Amino acid sequence: MRHFLPLAVVACLFGCLQLADAQTVYISEFVASNQDSLADEDGDSPDWLELFNSGETPIDLDGWYLTDDPALLNKWQIPDLTLPAGQFVVIFASDKNRRDPESELHTNFKLSAGGDYLALVQADGVTIEHDYGPTYPAQITDVSYGIGMSGGSSILVDQGSPLRY
Repeated sequence: MRHFLPLAVVACLFGCLQLADAQTVYISEFVASNQDSLADEDGDSPDWLELFNSGETPIDLDGWYLTDDPALLNKWQIPDLTLPAGQFVVIFASDKNRRDPESELHTNFKLSAGGDYLALVQADGVTIEHDYGPTYPAQITDVSYGIGMSGGSSILVDQGSPLRY
């Protein structure tokens, strides 16, 4: 049985490969329709995203931003957070707006399951480090979407192929 990737996924695959290989920090995966994949400290199941530092040194993310609006790149500011080399951090996209680096982080926006924009922006508020744009495709409940690592290279993980969780 043959499996074909949609043309949009194939097009993004090559763009995402180049992006992931050239960048140090990127949004490795996200769930925009969370019911049971991951719960927060309140017992809720908000949307979430994961940042990954693919570099060989820690990255200070203090003052960087996450956004779901390409016209408002400084929508939610990341607090004093250093992401060690080769490590991940989960941030909930819950609209709870929690920025205490000693606790779970929550953005001031939610992700749209119908497809939306998602970006990580450097501290200057202008330089887009990584994005899923102009829009990511409609999402499936409890299925992550993003860029996975396989044998030292990066691949786009299509819906229906969760990385973990």
